[in-house]
Amino acid sequence: MKKTFNVRVLVTCAVMSAIGVVLAFFIHFPIIPAVPFLEYDPADILIFVSTYAFGIPVGLAMTVVVAVVQGITVSAGSGFTGILMHIISTGGYVLAAGLVYRAAEGIKRGMKNKTAGEAVKLVLSTFAGIGVTCGLMTLWNIVLTPMFMGIDRQLLIENFLGLIVIFNLIKISINGVASAVFTVPFRKLAERFPGERSILYTDSGKKTKYVDTLPGLGIIAGALLTVAIIALAVFK
Repeated sequence: MKKTFNVRVLVTCAVMSAIGVVLAFFIHFPIIPAVPFLEYDPADILIFVSTYAFGIPVGLAMTVVVAVVQGITVSAGSGFTGILMHIISTGGYVLAAGLVYRAAEGIKRGMKNKTAGEAVKLVLSTFAGIGVTCGLMTLWNIVLTPMFMGIDRQLLIENFLGLIVIFNLIKISINGVASAVFTVPFRKLAERFPGERSILYTDSGKKTKYVDTLPGLGIIAGALLTVAIIALAVFK
């Protein structure tokens, strides 16, 4: 069973990663003309869906693979900096959303309507992912973008940081919401195939108490605080 599990996960995620890169090849464009080096692409949607379905380690592995492949093909102009920023951005979302998704299992178990419970898990996960990723990308853009663009850091903060925050908020929100929407039909589709149910992420089966949601709720609180601090610093 373990061998079957590994093979099925490997094949499924390889296909998902390939689809993500292909989507990025055909769909990539700057959202804000003033910062054309920041482009939107939908590749992360496949990674986030796979994280919800197969777990955080799978999502992180896909993140590295897609970031490297995309960084030497579609987004070659960004070089190593683009690959690193992609890993930080997508990996941050995978960790935050994945942890909250697992921690919120107690909420789902406490609800009579399991469909509504799944929706609550996905909403909380999406919010956590958006908040944490926006915070990470704001900080790392302050560190790395001046070197990439060859400009003074203070100049970037004064003239471009607000636009960078807006771009990341738009991109992450689109991909985060889309992945939450597609997760349920993806899981239902996967469960139709023999053996697929066994590879999808499920709770351990042990009784989950509401206190188990505290790590996830902590991430949500941290995400909200991070966004508030950034908003005050950038738009004051």
